[in-house]
Amino acid sequence: MEILLSSIVFTADLMFRMGSVMFISLFGVELFMQMGLMRHLKPFGKPVARAARLPAETAVCFLAAIGSMIAAHTMAAQFHADGRLNDRELRLTGILNTVPFHLRETLTFQLPIVLPLLGTRLAMIYIAAFWLTGVLKLCYVLICGRAWGNGKAPLETGEDPFSAYECSPDDPECLNRSLTRLLKDAWHARKKMFFNMIGVLAVVTLLVQVLTLSGMLSWVEAGIAPLTSALGLSAAVIGPLTTYIFSPIAGISYMSTLLAQNSISGYEAITALIAGGLIMIPVTRLRRTLPRYIAIYGGCNGSLICLLTMGFGLLSRILVLAWIILFY
Repeated sequence: MEILLSSIVFTADLMFRMGSVMFISLFGVELFMQMGLMRHLKPFGKPVARAARLPAETAVCFLAAIGSMIAAHTMAAQFHADGRLNDRELRLTGILNTVPFHLRETLTFQLPIVLPLLGTRLAMIYIAAFWLTGVLKLCYVLICGRAWGNGKAPLETGEDPFSAYECSPDDPECLNRSLTRLLKDAWHARKKMFFNMIGVLAVVTLLVQVLTLSGMLSWVEAGIAPLTSALGLSAAVIGPLTTYIFSPIAGISYMSTLLAQNSISGYEAITALIAGGLIMIPVTRLRRTLPRYIAIYGGCNGSLICLLTMGFGLLSRILVLAWIILFY
């Protein structure tokens, strides 16, 4: 019973935070589109859409992701529901939406937190793995977007990529509606999608949390000792590494303390953190990302987007880990 109550509290807290973002982004974007304001983003969206040969909606989502990745995902799902993005375009857009996160996270987490804790040299290696993930995602989207093509006309033909929106400022029906009417229209257009997303998010999150607290995901802890042993690391890193898997900030802080006490070397610290990412990434994707993506994109598309982004994160850390072992 205690596990169930804790899971319900966790789920309720997540629902409040994520539900608020979903609500604002979903209905806010619909309101902007009803008013015809999205066309003002076209000077920024054109280069992005042109580079990947993806529709204008992808560019709009990419721009939104700079401010909020969840907002960008809900926008993409909205465009897909409207028939403006097919499944393949939706998946590429979903992956592209995660790229701005790497810049924002560098400014808000990597530089102010990781750099002081690990020092310049170790922090740069840690950040390099993070940035490499973003580069791999971007390259994948650009290559697949240009190689596969899509049902939309190429942007190089001179078409305005933001001309497809339903409500144009030149439409009298768009400009003359009152704010109350606009709000009602936005609500009626998106309320079904919003409640579907919230329902799926709640069910999947609660299920994963119950499994985690009940110990059914204890395979994570069991995998740490063999990993550190295979890499020839001191047993002292097991503690901070276990913490890092479930809380990167706490784990890095723990590792920084051991470094300051000379209990471990710089090589052991950065190797443990990068290797720990090979466990941390699947854990966080299962507990947090997968429920959100399934709620927003649906089971098939959400799972594929989550799997691909997870794969790029793992690949980048494998590459950086190999470099550390060979050249550090």
